[in-house]
Amino acid sequence: MKRLSTLTIILLACLNVGGQEIDFINYDANHIIFNGDDWGDLRRSLGNSKSWTDGKWQMVHIGDSHIQPGIMTAQVRWKMQNKWGNGGRGLLPALNLAKTNEPTDYYLKSSEKVKESSRLLSRTWTTEIGLTGVAVRWDSAFTQLSIRAKDRDDVFNSVVLLHAPHGGYETAMVNGELLFAKELSAWASRIDLKQQTDTVTLGVPCTSDFYGAIITNNKKGVMAHAIGNNGATYGTYLKVNNFAEQMKVLNPQLIIISLGTNEAFGNLGGVESDINRLVSQLRKAMPKAHILLTTPMECQRRTSKQVAQQVKVGGGKRRKARYKTVYKTVTSYGANANVPRVRDIIMNYARHHKIAVWDLYTIAGGYGASNKWVSAGLMNPNDHLHQLEAGYELQGMLLGDALMQALRGK
Repeated sequence: MKRLSTLTIILLACLNVGGQEIDFINYDANHIIFNGDDWGDLRRSLGNSKSWTDGKWQMVHIGDSHIQPGIMTAQVRWKMQNKWGNGGRGLLPALNLAKTNEPTDYYLKSSEKVKESSRLLSRTWTTEIGLTGVAVRWDSAFTQLSIRAKDRDDVFNSVVLLHAPHGGYETAMVNGELLFAKELSAWASRIDLKQQTDTVTLGVPCTSDFYGAIITNNKKGVMAHAIGNNGATYGTYLKVNNFAEQMKVLNPQLIIISLGTNEAFGNLGGVESDINRLVSQLRKAMPKAHILLTTPMECQRRTSKQVAQQVKVGGGKRRKARYKTVYKTVTSYGANANVPRVRDIIMNYARHHKIAVWDLYTIAGGYGASNKWVSAGLMNPNDHLHQLEAGYELQGMLLGDALMQALRGK
């Protein structure tokens, strides 16, 4: 099983002095609330690998900036793969090519300059956004696309290229040999390599927008894909044409949706409607897949105000002191009151529609948790919104434990 970062091990050891649990984490709440959804088929399928499609049991985690760096989801993936086998690293969104941050355990690079790129939260899209929430378009009709999995356990012998519909990824040159792609869907083309590797360079005719890749091996095991986009909401994923249809290529048996933080900084009037629309689209496209909603933990709003101060500018023993007024910007933070409201919307929707939910808001400590996470070195003190690496790793450990408990049926 993969290890936590050294800094996280040290920090969590300090927080677990004497073997005691972290006192502000509600461990008793760390379980899946099923709301009447029966995960029996998920448990049975994990126990019987013969039922897995192509030897893979797949899940996908959809989210925002908490998911995009891949730190939290890596912990979940490693826990699952340690128990049921590593089916491959999975989805590699073209985040760096689209000029945004991506997980550190892989890279996608191209020999040609990217002409246009779009991200889910771009004001305007100059390309057609795809499944991953990003898209790039090259200057040239041909590029050398380099893919590398940095973890030694994530070697692969198959690459699926994700692209705009029927978009010119039918062949690839690998070490001077022409390989032909198999079309998996209008948005996906698979290249089977001659041997297993951790790095490959594909010479591809790229005549349409590119979204990312999927790397897989020839082993049975779990694949845990992640789709995360900074600033994302339920509503922004609804803007992606055929989002749910495109996701079918991942063949997920479980879909986890971790959104709601960004909704808490806006108008809450349409949140439930957006949740329902996205969930309905996913259910229609993948009726056999189970859905797990998660709630956002407490975060804080930043408030800045100008404070007047009198500053001495002249005067002395014989002269009357002179002062002038200067203004200083003072920043303060306070709990975002909309977060528990979003949490309640998600919890109520899940209960009424018999969808499982993982209540991170309560697990993380509920009201007042954000100050404790900041003080403990888990939440970023510069924004009181995002976690530091240790915080995301802790969240991933907690979700992984809850999933393992649920999928083992214990």
